[in-house]
Amino acid sequence: MANINNKIVYPGVNPFIPFSSEPVVWNKDVPVDYDVKLDDSYNVEQSVGEEGKRKKWLVIHYGAGDNNLAKMIFSDTDELEKVGSDINTHIVSILDVGKQWGVPFKGARIFYLKKDDVSGKINSPVLKNLGQVNTADPAFMASVLKEIIKRFPADNIAIFIGDHGAGWEGAIEDDSSNGKFMKIGEIREALESVAQSLGKKIDVLAFDACLMAMAEVGYELKNAVKYMVASEQLEGGGGYNYTILFSKAMADAIKNLQQANLVKIKVGPEEFAKLIVNAAKEYSRDIETISAVDLEKVSDLANSINLFAETVISKAKESQIYEALSNYQKLTEELKSLKSQKTEVDYDKVIEILKNYNNLMQTLANILGSGSKSDLDLEKQLSQLKEFDAKLNQFLSAYSALSLSSKVQDLFAELNNTDAKKIREKITKTQGFYGSFRDLKHFMQLIAEDNTISLDVREKAKEVIKSLDQYVIAEFHVEKYPNANGVTIELPSYGGVKSDYKDTMFAKDTKWDEMLDKLNKV
Repeated sequence: MANINNKIVYPGVNPFIPFSSEPVVWNKDVPVDYDVKLDDSYNVEQSVGEEGKRKKWLVIHYGAGDNNLAKMIFSDTDELEKVGSDINTHIVSILDVGKQWGVPFKGARIFYLKKDDVSGKINSPVLKNLGQVNTADPAFMASVLKEIIKRFPADNIAIFIGDHGAGWEGAIEDDSSNGKFMKIGEIREALESVAQSLGKKIDVLAFDACLMAMAEVGYELKNAVKYMVASEQLEGGGGYNYTILFSKAMADAIKNLQQANLVKIKVGPEEFAKLIVNAAKEYSRDIETISAVDLEKVSDLANSINLFAETVISKAKESQIYEALSNYQKLTEELKSLKSQKTEVDYDKVIEILKNYNNLMQTLANILGSGSKSDLDLEKQLSQLKEFDAKLNQFLSAYSALSLSSKVQDLFAELNNTDAKKIREKITKTQGFYGSFRDLKHFMQLIAEDNTISLDVREKAKEVIKSLDQYVIAEFHVEKYPNANGVTIELPSYGGVKSDYKDTMFAKDTKWDEMLDKLNKV
């Protein structure tokens, strides 16, 4: 992430043009080095003897740095190079810096990372000079990942994506392509294409990007990825250093993976995902939240969330019924008051007299030859008044019967409990991160612990908590976020969700967005 005058700005074609919903903090004390000279050695392609050799792990760094993170994404690759590939591990970096300043080449390169301790320069072989590319294009992402997987076969695949992130809205920005930002659905399409080509799911996906530890993101990627590592919060409590420190954590995890393999300790995808979280704890000043989740369990989580949402929707409907009954009661009392003030009238007798009067006036007019007009409007009004009076009597009679019903009175009292309003109150008390992204487990805990909320709602909240406990396999957070539990969800405290939210697979397959709409109408 980057920084101008320590103000919150938004990433885009340049630092002064807003683009996505993710704020980026730039540190004015870390100037961009515009004088970095281009190095021709980055234009020389080389082959490596490791190509075609099957290893236990292939770790791919997808460094989408064609934006204000260019120098830091370059440093990511430089940091991973200090670990480098070994006998059991291929490490390959796709590094795109576009036309950015502060880096020693333009465009994108694919590096096969070999151990090198020199900082500030990537000395590993350049497998391919890609030139100017659009890393935010799902077709490019799928194509380049497939190429690397084919050239460097392995039993397990881990992909490490470094760039801007915006939760369910997506990740990966490319300035040279007019600030193209990859939507979460496009990331799904790219990774599903890779998984289909691979014949199995990608084992581990780690996001070195803000806000990606969302239930919606995990659900979107469930058919392409087994385990996902991401952060609930804006990454980098210390500002500038985050992405570099995440790469340090990633490098530490890879080093631990390599050491385990050397002594014949098998490290599977779940264990590697946990290694990344554990390594991140060493950099807690900048990595404030991080979690690993099992995407094989995300469908169960989504199902429990959906059942909760359906139950809440029914409560929101009851709240609307309560409001209607309240209005009905108020109207009835007003009509009863009107009825008590009204003098009883025999409308049939009055109308008969009025008709006789009109006939007499018409006869006199014919005899005397003078014009006379019968008051038919008055007769019509009296007829309407008679009809209204009859309906009023029916209404009051119906209310009288309704008020005598103990079941209706019980329902009225139960609806007065206003579950929906209490649930809305819990939203504002839930651990928040950026915008309307809030911790899912904390929200459910607040509901489950409130005995004034209906039992069926509380039971459904407890089921979501159980599903989350199965879904989250490792989690870390600093004291600043005491109620962080590893997974956020879209949870606005007012208004509805953005229109784009309904395009997510999670919104399509659950009633969560419908529930939010109902709650915000209560």
